Amino acid sequence: MPHLPIELEIRGEIKSQDIPDIILTLKKAGFRFVNETRRTSLMSFGDITSIPRQGMKTTTTQVDVRCRVTNGKPEVVAKIGLTHVANRTEITQPVSSKDVFLFARMFGSMGFFSKVGSKRTKNFKKGDVIISLVESPSGLAYIEIEKMSDRTREKKDLKELTTLAHQIGIRLWNTRKQFLDFCDQLTLRDDWEFHGTDKDIKRLKQEIKQTGSGKR
Repeated sequence: MPHLPIELEIRGEIKSQDIPDIILTLKKAGFRFVNETRRTSLMSFGDITSIPRQGMKTTTTQVDVRCRVTNGKPEVVAKIGLTHVANRTEITQPVSSKDVFLFARMFGSMGFFSKVGSKRTKNFKKGDVIISLVESPSGLAYIEIEKMSDRTREKKDLKELTTLAHQIGIRLWNTRKQFLDFCDQLTLRDDWEFHGTDKDIKRLKQEIKQTGSGKR
């Protein structure tokens, strides 16, 4: 899929109490504050296999499908590629406030591992690089350094992001295990499993309201 955009993204754990100092470091590095977002997401994780076509082999990879509401804006997102890697293909489609729950019910009923979680994020930007400082309700926190790219620019852009992370003193997740261990902590402390039932849909709507994710 060379024509599809890549969400080039590197991540690492940070401490909530260190966020004010990280913000000062970002501002000194020329990053400007963009906004603060409140987001509630249904995240569904599974595998996808391509159908063999002429000249192409069958391939299997992971897909992370999300129904999310961010500051009142609902959308459906598909992230294609191993969940811990920096170069997943991303496809985003805005949907209506009604349809986001229809998609949530569908994805939650497909047998994927699905869970709901909410985050509050402070976003900073310099040029085409975005840095997000993300906090969960329990106080877990992490940083995302990202840039939209494509297969022709991927290696150069990834080196740029990695160099930037070192310059601002961020320790990145370098292995799949480090990333998944943090995700397990989010699952235990903040997120809840979703199966697409009426009860789950009601709880999802309540969380969107309570966290302020549904407010523009």
